[in-house]
Amino acid sequence: MVITGRIYDIVTVNDKVSQIILRKKLQDKIVPVAISVFGYWKDKMNQMGLKPKDKIRANIYLKSKQWNDKWYTDVFFKEIHLVEKAPIRMGERSLFEPQEEVHEDEFIDEDGNLIDISSGEKIG
Repeated sequence: MVITGRIYDIVTVNDKVSQIILRKKLQDKIVPVAISVFGYWKDKMNQMGLKPKDKIRANIYLKSKQWNDKWYTDVFFKEIHLVEKAPIRMGERSLFEPQEEVHEDEFIDEDGNLIDISSGEKIG
């Protein structure tokens, strides 16, 4: 079974188990869905650097068990893929951060003018 959603929160239960809470729309309401992750996929989740507001797609599996004459179902991630990173909030980037370096191969010299390939502007 595949589930897709935005991460609302990541809760560390212990060093081996975490829960990812996704925001899902059910009819007209947004409801939280908590899914456990452990083992290899918990380590992989840490390597991917998942954080709230990231959009993920994951394969899940269900496991039911009976306890005191009641049935309970656990939901676990089997595979996690990052679909979309969280958007950068306004004001998080500083105006004084160094700009990306411009390389000579990004410009074309036509009739003595430099042209920016990405925007098509004349530079000089």
